[in-house]
Amino acid sequence: MKKKNLAIMLSALETVHSSSTLEQYTLTGNVAADILIYAYDFGDIDSRVVADLGCGSGILGVGALLLGASSVTFVDCDPQAIEVARTNLERAAKDLKADKTIFECSNIENITLTADTVVQNPPFGTRRKGVDVQFLKKATEIAPVVYSLHKKGNANFLSQHTHHMLTHVKDITLPLYRRYPFHTRRVVYVEAELLRFEKVKI
Repeated sequence: MKKKNLAIMLSALETVHSSSTLEQYTLTGNVAADILIYAYDFGDIDSRVVADLGCGSGILGVGALLLGASSVTFVDCDPQAIEVARTNLERAAKDLKADKTIFECSNIENITLTADTVVQNPPFGTRRKGVDVQFLKKATEIAPVVYSLHKKGNANFLSQHTHHMLTHVKDITLPLYRRYPFHTRRVVYVEAELLRFEKVKI
């Protein structure tokens, strides 16, 4: 599937409207497609067991399935987000088998699953200090390959909190649209970076 076609499909998904304390910001279809095609080109999506941690609307997990992931586990602590992700999957991937997906409503520290690849858009940790590190640690416990989106400039700091090797850093500009009362502008562009970690083979 071409990136443009994937972006169009993902742009049609429903978004999640939840508490700002969770720092949930929905990725645009274009950004999600950019992340997933990047991972796909490394061979980390097609025929792989994928986990989408802090899945929100499920945009990354749904996209992974559309790109040929063998299965995807959607994880979020917000029950509303899980229901939205389930609805989005039904809309976008009607021909996919139900046994290729698992939905888990759980806090990040309680997750015990395993996967080949984690794709995640975790909280940046600006309102809840350390939550970005918590997500990364859990992701690298779960899978040998991790794609994790973070605020730009934190790659070296985050790499010190895992035994996985930081192999690649991809710059990404995130358009964050006004969703909460404290937002004063319609859209703000945030510089972020997609970090690819891989378990060191001994």
